[in-house]
Amino acid sequence: MKTRWIAGGKIAGETSPVALRVVEGRIAARAPKPPEGADVLDVSGHWLCPMVLDAHVHLAFVAGLKEPLPEDAQARLVSLSKTLVSQGVAAVLDLGMPVSALPLAQRLAPLTVITAGPLLCAPRGYPTQSWGAGGFGLELDSEHAAREAVAKVVSLGATLVKLSLDARFPLLKPEVAKAAADEAHRRGLTVCAHALEVAGVRAALAAGVDVLAHTPAEPLPEALVKDLGARKVTVLSTLHAFGGSEALLDNLARLKGAGARVVYGTDLGNQDTAPTVLEAELTLLERAGLSPQEIVHACTLEAAKLMGLRELGTLTEGARAQLLVLPEDPMRDATVLSRPAFVIVGGERV
Repeated sequence: MKTRWIAGGKIAGETSPVALRVVEGRIAARAPKPPEGADVLDVSGHWLCPMVLDAHVHLAFVAGLKEPLPEDAQARLVSLSKTLVSQGVAAVLDLGMPVSALPLAQRLAPLTVITAGPLLCAPRGYPTQSWGAGGFGLELDSEHAAREAVAKVVSLGATLVKLSLDARFPLLKPEVAKAAADEAHRRGLTVCAHALEVAGVRAALAAGVDVLAHTPAEPLPEALVKDLGARKVTVLSTLHAFGGSEALLDNLARLKGAGARVVYGTDLGNQDTAPTVLEAELTLLERAGLSPQEIVHACTLEAAKLMGLRELGTLTEGARAQLLVLPEDPMRDATVLSRPAFVIVGGERV
């Protein structure tokens, strides 16, 4: 078995150097220093943190793919995945890609991709009349169609479903949205919703969703904030993609205060985003009142929990050796997550 040690650096938030033993790409042990004669990757003078997980991306859209997929679709996705990994992103949650791209997304290692497939929407609903006209939306006109759609995306590898509840376009009928969410929950899946306005958020709650794909942009009534918090709904940040307005920041701060979970997500593919750890998003999370430690956890541990990836988001024994090597302690300044000295994947420097 291939063994090496990553030694000399400090774990984020800690004060003493540590050595991590990596066996076959996983963290096997922790010690004050490596044994004599060991194969060592020296990271002295740096801090170690798990690689980031981005809980809201659109890989197919960024790669310029739509149905029917071009012959080089896999190559485009592989290129994009390599860029993400090199920038410090270990895993992504793709919340909108055509059905035909779902099998391709499972072959992008070392990037881990969790997928929801196309957005489940009303006939002519969002995003079928805008950016998602090439297969990014699956139109539902009945409860039966909703249940069949969930079964279809699950059969192709989706582990979440996403409901489109955008009030600018025709909305899913309440009974159809509820049928889709119930079928997903029956199968053990998490249910996410695109809902930026108050009406959409209320529709999402009525359907029983677990995750809001964005921080809502319209100011939320306090009663609605309390309801979301009481239900422990997860909110994916996406602050920068929607302009980082004061309404967004206030909504996220109040949702967090009410008990909602906050997870880092960029909405990669939206305007002014890039396949990297987005410093602008980290800065806005700080402005919304999250501490550096809370931001780090939103980018790592909490994102990994949402995606069901127990082997990522942590540097504990058994975790994959996918690390950011940082020039400063992110527990003091979380924006350093966007400026790694280098990245380690499977114990090897990228």
